[in-house]
Amino acid sequence: MLKLEKAEDVKELAIRINEETNMEINLNKVAFLRSKNSKTTAIARTLTLPPQWRYILGDDILYIVEVISEKYDKLECSDKIFVITHELMHIPKTMKGLRNHNYKGFRHIRKISKELAKELC
Repeated sequence: MLKLEKAEDVKELAIRINEETNMEINLNKVAFLRSKNSKTTAIARTLTLPPQWRYILGDDILYIVEVISEKYDKLECSDKIFVITHELMHIPKTMKGLRNHNYKGFRHIRKISKELAKELC
């Protein structure tokens, strides 16, 4: 059975990454979750709330960054930075939609996360 919990540690890491890289993402509109027993092959994923949900729930939360506990939790600090930087890269400053992997910033994630690891790990 899928289990979900808030991921405050992931949120704190995302805040530090956002500040260090000047991504300028409004992380107050992003929820961070940790799932257990997920069937996905992903380590983490970024989801946008559908308009119907936002209509009912309001615009307080627009995105969810979910880490898959069984895979994410055993990563080293530098790999966690890479994963969360990647997930944040999907969220544009405008907070409208999701960026795909064609976005030019994805080409620089390895370099960015390597530099961040020096500061954050």
